[in-house]
Amino acid sequence: MTSEEFKNTVIPFSRKLYPMLFRILKDEEETRDALQDLMVKLWNKRNELQNCSNPSAYIITIAKNHSFDLLKKKRPLRIGEKEEQKIRDLRDEDSGMETRERYSHVRKAIDVLPEKYRTVIQLRDIDGMEFDEISEMTGFEVSYVRVILSRARQKVKEEVEKMYDYDQTRRTVGEIL
Repeated sequence: MTSEEFKNTVIPFSRKLYPMLFRILKDEEETRDALQDLMVKLWNKRNELQNCSNPSAYIITIAKNHSFDLLKKKRPLRIGEKEEQKIRDLRDEDSGMETRERYSHVRKAIDVLPEKYRTVIQLRDIDGMEFDEISEMTGFEVSYVRVILSRARQKVKEEVEKMYDYDQTRRTVGEIL
């Protein structure tokens, strides 16, 4: 693979990979560094990439594994800190506390989903990937990806409703006491 072919086929993936890497690493600077390291790694594996039958899935898998490796190396370091910063950055006075609470509940609900549900809902609803891209990455057919996404959203909805029901009960008890 020539440098020109690499520029035209691999480099455009960086826009799609950034949200996925950011979601895993939860730090903007680390994500940028990881993306640069990943491009070097892909350049070194350009011959394997050229012979690959599904380069898109190959690139995404390498990116995901690379980010998980980085996360393992720095496990105790700043997991969840970036999400907390996003919450602090919410400027809208009308929805401040309520929005933070909702965001927290949805995040917790997504985090406890089984892996395939969590992966699909994050790729579609958080990273904004298309069904075809998710299908390539996961190996599931598009129709199955849609089913998984639907079930994942339903589970998140149920979990969030349980959390709100619990909060309402707790508030009511607190008001009585």
